[in-house]
Amino acid sequence: MSMTWTSAVVRWCAGCSDERAFEVPPCEDGHGLDCLDLACVECGHAIVVGVAVIEDVVVVELVAA
Repeated sequence: MSMTWTSAVVRWCAGCSDERAFEVPPCEDGHGLDCLDLACVECGHAIVVGVAVIEDVVVVELVAA
């Protein structure tokens, strides 16, 4: 399987503990170059940008006796 990476930018990589080139990986959501996700070209550490949808949140209140 062929993977195309594009749009290199330099960012801090937590995996490498240094500045590294990050590129937009192939986007499975169909965003193409507009995808906000980035991956380190050295170690693959990902920066994922998106909105988390949380359903059925349960709030529990604890009171000390």
